[in-house]
Amino acid sequence: MFKLATILLALLFASPALAYNELQGETLAKILEMSEKNGVIVEKLNEADTAAMDERTNPRPRPSIIYLLTLGSSVIIALVHNDVVTYSTDPVELEKINKMLGRAGA
Repeated sequence: MFKLATILLALLFASPALAYNELQGETLAKILEMSEKNGVIVEKLNEADTAAMDERTNPRPRPSIIYLLTLGSSVIIALVHNDVVTYSTDPVELEKINKMLGRAGA
């Protein structure tokens, strides 16, 4: 468990390959548990936000649900299918995500 907590915190500052490799294959339940313990905010995108992100990014594998893992001003986008992370991005600035989703203050 400590390993996953360390990974989640380190991912926001890690190389792109590390972010992808360490989250892929982890269960959503495990990520939610470790996120709660370490102050990572997990947000499941609603239909409107998912559609907005789909319009502005490359096609994502379907079916999948988009989750944002936020710590401070960095966000990792994770795609989840059958409660397992199938893909995660490099850390992205929160401001860029807010702008992409048309959120206030972006």
